[in-house]
Amino acid sequence: MIPTKQIFIQQVEQQIISSLKWDKEASWSDRPTLAAAAEHLCMASGAKRARPKLCYFFGLAVGADFDLLVDIATTGEFIHGASLLHDDVIDSGTLRRGAPTVNAKWDNLTAVLAGDLLLAESIKGLHRCPRSIAQEALEVVAEMTRATMLEAHIRGSTNVPIRQWEYIALGKTASMFRWCGRSTACTAQDTEAMDRFGQFGEHFGIAFQMADDLLDIRPTDSGKTPFADIRNKNPSYPLILAQNLSEDFRSALAQAWAKPILEEAEIFELGQHVIETGAADQTREIIEEKINLAIDALGSYVHRPGCREIALWVRNICKSLPQSEAV
Repeated sequence: MIPTKQIFIQQVEQQIISSLKWDKEASWSDRPTLAAAAEHLCMASGAKRARPKLCYFFGLAVGADFDLLVDIATTGEFIHGASLLHDDVIDSGTLRRGAPTVNAKWDNLTAVLAGDLLLAESIKGLHRCPRSIAQEALEVVAEMTRATMLEAHIRGSTNVPIRQWEYIALGKTASMFRWCGRSTACTAQDTEAMDRFGQFGEHFGIAFQMADDLLDIRPTDSGKTPFADIRNKNPSYPLILAQNLSEDFRSALAQAWAKPILEEAEIFELGQHVIETGAADQTREIIEEKINLAIDALGSYVHRPGCREIALWVRNICKSLPQSEAV
């Protein structure tokens, strides 16, 4: 029996909680702290569940085994959660999904090791799936790690080419969307869908990261600390575009990033300067182009139940993006 999307998401969340259960009698163990920290992130009310939603809708399109899809979707959430825990340590983040980050609520050590725990649980959860799915999951973890390392190395740079940003976005974000699509199709033994859903995941993942970068440069109710990329000296897509469009902005950003700590007023002013260059508008246009490429990659599958919902969902992401007024 095919579950509703709501029931499927509930099943994924139940599996997350079940996987992170600990023996409360084992008070001598540090596992309760790590499990509580991991659950704090994974079960936060602001979680979008984008990866489980993709698994669900792709599953409808190819008639996949939804019991296996719960395992795949849970693994997707665990790998994604681990990357967020590690990112918040690297970025000294204090707010995630509308709640204090694990490193802020506990400490950096707890956040790093809770992320490691999620990675271990993610692979364990695939024991019922074809072996190739677990192998590709490990490749995704390696790809995300390499991209994160490069991102750390370019921090504070005002000479980052767009292609370098795309490499990072592909590794950190799009690789997981690609894996969700390919893994779902793999359970149905549909090789054409594996290829098409994988291509969709890459295009959509790039658009998804661009949208996240765009939302960062203006205060929103997204539950994240606003202007984090400027504050953390992280060359996001709109920041790179703004530098290419305005040498004045590049110079102002370079001077600001040369300082050990930026003042909040300066951060806000830089964010408004990005919008004044037209970079926010251009980013929004490119997001729409990437989403169209993602939908085109589905080919004839776009007319199937599930893929129709995916096409509508990703188009709505564009509609929800902020318009071009200044902050």
